Amino acid sequence: MSWTLEQLSASLAQAVARFEEEEMGIRPAGVKVLVEDDVVMVHLKDVLSPSERALARTEAGQAVLQRFNAMLFDGGSTPSIRQQVALALKREVLDVQTTLSPLTGSLVAVFSLGGGTENGPASALV
Repeated sequence: MSWTLEQLSASLAQAVARFEEEEMGIRPAGVKVLVEDDVVMVHLKDVLSPSERALARTEAGQAVLQRFNAMLFDGGSTPSIRQQVALALKREVLDVQTTLSPLTGSLVAVFSLGGGTENGPASALV
């Protein structure tokens, strides 16, 4: 089955939103996914709980939240979002970088991709 870029983006957005809700207990207010060749960028809106927002008021708290979210996205749960993205795209995820904005409560994750299979959804991107 060949996937369109829109279908692939929607599928990834649902997977990431579900992951965030199951792992963190918060449903993002919005999820946007951009897929371009060997990079996937995910923007999650309003993902901080009230206690995380309080923690984010200090520099030390912001650093803790950054590290925690980076670990969570890069393999801190089973199956990790890294694994879910790799399965959905049928491509290896080489690296995941996350940035959390304590002011807006938004999280941006950038997945760097390796090669994939010719017949998988990723072939729609090539």
